[in-house]
Amino acid sequence: MLYSIPSLALFVFLPVLLGTKILAPANIVVALTIYTVALLARTVADGLRAVDPVITQSATAMGYRRMRRLVDVELPVALPVILAGLRVATVSNISLVSVGALIGIGGLGQLFTRGFQLFYLEPIIIGIILSVLLAGLADLIIVLVQRALTPWTKYQRGGAA
Repeated sequence: MLYSIPSLALFVFLPVLLGTKILAPANIVVALTIYTVALLARTVADGLRAVDPVITQSATAMGYRRMRRLVDVELPVALPVILAGLRVATVSNISLVSVGALIGIGGLGQLFTRGFQLFYLEPIIIGIILSVLLAGLADLIIVLVQRALTPWTKYQRGGAA
């Protein structure tokens, strides 16, 4: 439900809620945090629900208590799903942060607004290319972290198997 709130409306409403200046970068950070939590809460829950009950029952039979079972067994098994959600949230945040330029915060979004205001296509194209490159780099970093954290998972050329 939180993710369905339009980002521009949230950026405008947050200063009233937080008591900050309209052009404060904190508004963007809080809004993106809300969107990230909205995406990741569902992903973590889905990842933990996807853990085979046989695995949790086996851990319980071996003497694992609830918290230790969660940390030592369930989270590692759910980690590929959780990190896939983190990848989506990260790329989504990179695209949403450019909306901050509409309320004067700047960043890569300035290239879009400037290009649009001046009817000049090059800044818009450069902004798109840089946003895609930044999103791709962030995604690659998360994939490499996932491979380091889940060496038992087999990876194929197109992603996790």
